[in-house]
Order: sequence, then structure tokens, then C-alpha cells
Amino acid sequence: MGSSSGAIVLLATLAFSHAASAAECLIEKAIYREAETGVELVFAAASGENTPVTHGFTTTIAGVTLDGRVLYDPELDRPIGMLMNNCPEGDVTGETINACTVWKGIIYSIDVKIGHVDLLPPEGADAPDALLLPGFGPAILSSAAGKALDVGPWDVFEFKQCASKM
Repeated sequence: MGSSSGAIVLLATLAFSHAASAAECLIEKAIYREAETGVELVFAAASGENTPVTHGFTTTIAGVTLDGRVLYDPELDRPIGMLMNNCPEGDVTGETINACTVWKGIIYSIDVKIGHVDLLPPEGADAPDALLLPGFGPAILSSAAGKALDVGPWDVFEFKQCASKM
């Protein structure tokens, strides 16, 4: 199957399996699920004003909770996602952050109704139907959290539900 026909099959599958309505949920309350392994990304509001973090998210893989952050990179003009395992808090060096980073990359949103792929929307926007995190699965499998997995997550996460108000 060619890559374009594979993309069409992926979008059709997502459209038919999309039971929850992402349009009724803000991105900072969205929960996404990877279909094969059940790994979830749970989004939360950013850590506050005057911070470079635009989104926060967590995931638990093989009993290990990993913290995610999305930061806007002005050089790339893109939001960059980072998933970290036991990173120290406070003023740390880039080398220290790199050592505890499990995955880093651009997070893309997918509108399954029209097949449109875009950047992750800002906090306060409607949650996308699905997210694409290129290279996520291989990065997880090569991490300490992924060592216990037989199969790694794929790079596409479908909207599952909106978190209830806290």
C-alpha cells in the first residue's frame, strides 16, 4: 500500500472510530489514546502566565509516569513537544534536560473530517480529532519506560474524551 493510500485508510479509520466529540472540548482538557497499546496522553493547562510552556501533558507507560511539555520554538516557528522522565526541577542545563528527555518533536493535529493536518492549536482552542507525534513509538521503545513493552505505541493518538472539571 502506498503512503498516500495508507494516509487515506488512516483518516477513514479515525473518522469512523471517532465516537467522542473533540469539538466540544478544549485542548487543555483533552485525553488522547493510541489504538494498539492504549497509551494515553492527558493534557492539562500550562503551568501559568509568563512561562514558555504552552501546554502540559502526562502519560503512563508500563507503570512509569512521564511528564510532557509543549513549548513554542520561535526559530522553527512551531510548537515543540517534549516527554521527560524524572527531569529535575528548577534551573538546569540543556544537557541535563536532554539526558532525561524521552521524546522531542513537533506535535501535529489531524482533522479527520477533512483530512487536514496542522500544528497543535494553542491553549483555549478546541481539541483536535487526533494528534500525530512523529517518532514517538520508537523513542518510547528505546527509553527506560519502553523496555517492559512488547509493542510500542504508534505515533497517532485519537481523541478519547474530555477530562471532567477539577
